Amino acid sequence: MTKLLKPIITFALAFSLAFPFLLAFSWAIPAAQAGENTPIGNWQTTSGESRYEITTCKSGKAICAKLVWLRSDARSTTNLKHLNKVILTGARPVQANKWRGSLNYAGEILSGSLTLINNNRLRLNGCKFIFCKTINFKRI
Repeated sequence: MTKLLKPIITFALAFSLAFPFLLAFSWAIPAAQAGENTPIGNWQTTSGESRYEITTCKSGKAICAKLVWLRSDARSTTNLKHLNKVILTGARPVQANKWRGSLNYAGEILSGSLTLINNNRLRLNGCKFIFCKTINFKRI
């Protein structure tokens, strides 16, 4: 597995721990108001190898993320297949500054949670079966 594919998978993993419970919710993501923390925007892994654009999905009720940039040493054939593609859909709010959801990534269902630490720091916790990992992002 290439150096960048692991953070992409981890990013994806971080969004679907509680998906079955989310189906019951129809919370909308409120529009960001001045001074309000929001994950919407551009983020980079703290290692600097990849960048993502987080937006609201077309439904307006969930968060989506697209891989938008790869550092030159992370531009493998495998990683380039994901560049400029939406890799996350359906992350819904479960409490203040926290979202959970699911993602079908490379044919696998991944799970996890996204926590906005502050307006400039984002943490993803993801698990697949018993294997878990955390990845941190900074706003760019």
